[in-house]
Amino acid sequence: MNKKVFLLLAAVMLLSEAAAEVYLLGPRRAGKADKLPGILPGMEKVLYKEKITVNSFPVTLEVSGVTGKMEDIFTLLKRSDLSKLTRLGNTLRFERPWSKNMVERFLLIRTRPNRPLTCFRMVVPKKLPPPEQWPSELPSLPPGAEITAITRFSNGGVCGEFRNAREPAYIQLRRVDSELRGRKMLPASNEIAATSGGRGDIYFDKNSIVWVTFHESGQGAFFFRKRGGRQNSILYQ
Repeated sequence: MNKKVFLLLAAVMLLSEAAAEVYLLGPRRAGKADKLPGILPGMEKVLYKEKITVNSFPVTLEVSGVTGKMEDIFTLLKRSDLSKLTRLGNTLRFERPWSKNMVERFLLIRTRPNRPLTCFRMVVPKKLPPPEQWPSELPSLPPGAEITAITRFSNGGVCGEFRNAREPAYIQLRRVDSELRGRKMLPASNEIAATSGGRGDIYFDKNSIVWVTFHESGQGAFFFRKRGGRQNSILYQ
């Protein structure tokens, strides 16, 4: 999977408060050990870092490898004093207090059996600042939707998240599909033609890529970035 798209998905999975599929990570305390004894004893050194902003708040997204089986780590974490411990398929997320007003969040993803888990980590405020204005690079905000987070990446990419959209997911996709086709962007998989009407797609032209996803709960996210050179994967494959 493209590194930037995967970082986006991890960031969204760590930031969203309601969707079980999404969450976020943050800056490290100076001098803090990499291995987090008693929490993730198999955590390896940090493999990658990227500075991002969430609602204009500066955050550092860290990626590490964690040795061990997902089932064993989940069992270990259930015995720990952690909040929001959630397992969904091949993903595991949790958080723990970092300071009075900050929390440390983790997202673990298993990509293949017998390989290290990919771990995303960041520290964010318990309550994020209000979001900025909806970015012009993204498709229009759906009718009735409220902005929940605007995440900006160091490469110029931007992600906008929202909730409480009034229309069903497939109607939202149709609206965005029409808008992006008007910008001469083409869908990668034409999900709008699916029997269910589709809940998301990736659109592209020669200069940029836009990823859109919707949920029947009224939540959703759009991501935009310029097209660039080849990206190396940060996943354990």
